[in-house]
Amino acid sequence: MKKHLLICFTLATLIFLFGCTEQKQTVSYQELRTSLLSLNNGLSKPSDDEISVLPFTEGYLQLRHALLSSELNEPDVMAHKELDYLRIQERYPERYLPWPAYISVLENVKNKVSSNELGKWLAFVEVKLKEADESNIRLNRLERDTLMLQLESSDIDAPSRSALLAYLSNYKPRAMLGLHQLPNGKEWYQSKLNFYGAIQDSPTKVLAMLSKFDDQNSKASVLKVMPDTQQPYILELLPANCQRIAGLNWRDGFINVPSTVAKCTKAIEQHKALIVTLMAVDLGIHYQGWSQKQAFVALNSKLALNEQQAQQLIANLVYFPATIFAAYPHFLKP
Repeated sequence: MKKHLLICFTLATLIFLFGCTEQKQTVSYQELRTSLLSLNNGLSKPSDDEISVLPFTEGYLQLRHALLSSELNEPDVMAHKELDYLRIQERYPERYLPWPAYISVLENVKNKVSSNELGKWLAFVEVKLKEADESNIRLNRLERDTLMLQLESSDIDAPSRSALLAYLSNYKPRAMLGLHQLPNGKEWYQSKLNFYGAIQDSPTKVLAMLSKFDDQNSKASVLKVMPDTQQPYILELLPANCQRIAGLNWRDGFINVPSTVAKCTKAIEQHKALIVTLMAVDLGIHYQGWSQKQAFVALNSKLALNEQQAQQLIANLVYFPATIFAAYPHFLKP
């Protein structure tokens, strides 16, 4: 309890200071990471810590902005790049989609918030989805179906659960799976390519480079590592003894993906052909606006996959855009 109160007090102090002065507060990397871990407790792996605020509510957004506006007292360049990346992400429409479909928010917050609070949050999710729809921001079919499954399997006794489920039953998802179809989606995707792959070139130029990489590598025939939707697939390809570098982003499990991959080049070398294929499909989904069927065809033309493997790979690329490009700098080396 003392730890929870201390973290809540720290967050409240930061937002107060941010609102009362134009001077940015300087924090250590560990202080910022600890505060972000606490803020995003409902969006990360279940823990014993209490939930201070539910995802993407107004209080959450204010606290997140206050934290991300801090100056970081940290010599590591990649830590600063990650913080800059998270600041850029605030510009894009994820706040209108307050329940990331691959996150089991209901399980994460179970027994940590009251039924009344959770019921209000589910009602909030429905309101935000309706607001998003008015701005042409919609869930894709995969996200809609996943949220419905979570609601159907939940034992939460709240009218807002049934109301949200009914709303999603009649919901018209966007036709494509990727960021391409969202407002400023291409710019959003480019910001991710910049961070994960250190890519300043346009996706069109990257596609041209990938065709060269493809010619240099033999075709992968067997998928040895099964994908899931708990972490970016590039991290699943790394061996357990490959050190995971601490990060600031809840979406990546608080792992700095580019820094981690940069230290595990031997693993990248072993999976070159697979990674090149996944990069091309990632671009297809998020930049070119591929359908799920097009993604299936592209994967099966290069890899020997069963239907479940293909579905899980596509879901991973949908939920973790551009993260596979953390391996891209390795391909540029002589």
